[in-house]
Amino acid sequence: MSLNVVWFEEQGVAGGPCFVAFPGVGDIGVLTAELLEQLLPSQTVAHVLDPSLPPLAQLDSDGVLKPPHHRLVRLETASGPAHVLIGGGQSSLPHLQHATAVGLLDALEGASEVVGLAGFRAAAEDRRTFWVATSTADVASFEAEGRTVSKTEPSAGCIGALALLVSTAPHYGLSGSLAVSTTVGESKDPSAAQRLATMLDETFALGLEAMPNVDEHLRSLLEARAPRVVQDHITELMEQPDAFYA
Repeated sequence: MSLNVVWFEEQGVAGGPCFVAFPGVGDIGVLTAELLEQLLPSQTVAHVLDPSLPPLAQLDSDGVLKPPHHRLVRLETASGPAHVLIGGGQSSLPHLQHATAVGLLDALEGASEVVGLAGFRAAAEDRRTFWVATSTADVASFEAEGRTVSKTEPSAGCIGALALLVSTAPHYGLSGSLAVSTTVGESKDPSAAQRLATMLDETFALGLEAMPNVDEHLRSLLEARAPRVVQDHITELMEQPDAFYA
């Protein structure tokens, strides 16, 4: 299995951080990635065609049918270009998750840091953000930079393509890390996504502080992802048919 990166304008992500998000706990990663895309000047620069994704082609915003893909977006931040990769999903098979992670690392060659965006299930009153490093050298450098690094959580480990991606990054000559926000994890959590975006801004000087109405952006993102029409299946089942069959 191999990934096919379809570049639209540029080739590669060298020189800046690349934030990566896949659907997960509370959908924190994807929601944070979409928030960065909304709050910063951005442009989709590539689609990553992944054979492990479910075979569902969907219409894009222009009404054009597109194959299943991950989306790579360039961000123009106050510190220079960065990228965010928004995962379209992942296989439930471990070997395909591994293949996706390795394929993405090849595509992200040259990034200054590959940052996985993740939610960590915790009690409602637990509202923290922290970093998880994937090498002892990064632990030291992160702490020297003033990042809050956890060496004990997540105690049960991380599972999925995102976990494989960041933990394997050092073996591909890349710095890999997890940026984590706690969440109750039952549904979309805009508050946790905002905390995570704030931590990224403080760490990488993205320039989010110059853009107001973060709450409104989060609300609009949630509304856009929510179904517009709720099908009333109960009423349909209770209806009496107005025709008969002979």
